[in-house]
Amino acid sequence: MYGLEVMGQVHEHVARHGLRLSVWLADVDGNAPDALQALRERSVDGLIYTAAVDHMPELEADINAGAPIVLMGRTVRGVATDTVAGANAQGGRRVADYLIQHGRRDIAWVGGRAFSPGREIEQGFRNRLASLGAPIDESRVVYGDLFYASGEAAVEQLWNSKSKPDTIFCANDLVAYGVLDAARKSNIRVPEDLWVIGYNNIPISGWAAYDLTTVYQPIADMARVSVELLLQRIEGKQGPSPQRRRLEGKLIVRGSTAHAPHESS
Repeated sequence: MYGLEVMGQVHEHVARHGLRLSVWLADVDGNAPDALQALRERSVDGLIYTAAVDHMPELEADINAGAPIVLMGRTVRGVATDTVAGANAQGGRRVADYLIQHGRRDIAWVGGRAFSPGREIEQGFRNRLASLGAPIDESRVVYGDLFYASGEAAVEQLWNSKSKPDTIFCANDLVAYGVLDAARKSNIRVPEDLWVIGYNNIPISGWAAYDLTTVYQPIADMARVSVELLLQRIEGKQGPSPQRRRLEGKLIVRGSTAHAPHESS
């Protein structure tokens, strides 16, 4: 779902420049060897890579060789290329502030360690909670693969524990949907018994079936900046130093944490 929105926004901004977009699907480890091969063979002029994970030797080799590649939505440690991503640590801090301001203390985190956004959100979230005197209980930290089933499994694990959480913050909206659906099946009332928060604000999050409080990611702006940076690289209009752009989002408060929907920046 998030990936489809990213692809749609990139396509829109590429089309504005009169160019064509080719799409390759990465494997579960983030690799897209056909895309890199097409770049080497000059079948395409540049790549916007949205599935990068840490330690990708082929991708890193092409970047180090000067290939025009922009990382969008992900960061890779030690790789010197243009990167456009959300201000994820800040997003995590905003959620922590919101929860503590509203008296939540028994907070759970459902995330994943494979991709940089989840790690960054978690770091910002954890650090802010600790600075506010409410460090997260490690028994309420659940890691998974960041798909729907991770949310379902997290509810079963957390709700069967001795100390049930009053809030579950998820690394993305898809996990949060799993949490919400599992809560309904278990007769856990949201938001009366449990608050649920996601991340990304993909369109389904605003549907009445989920009404999910989440952190909005400026995907359209990320796509625009990624395309602009890539075109500059292709045309040789940038210096050797890579550009690092972090775009701020905002917390969108809906019915999964509050009875009266409103926005909180």
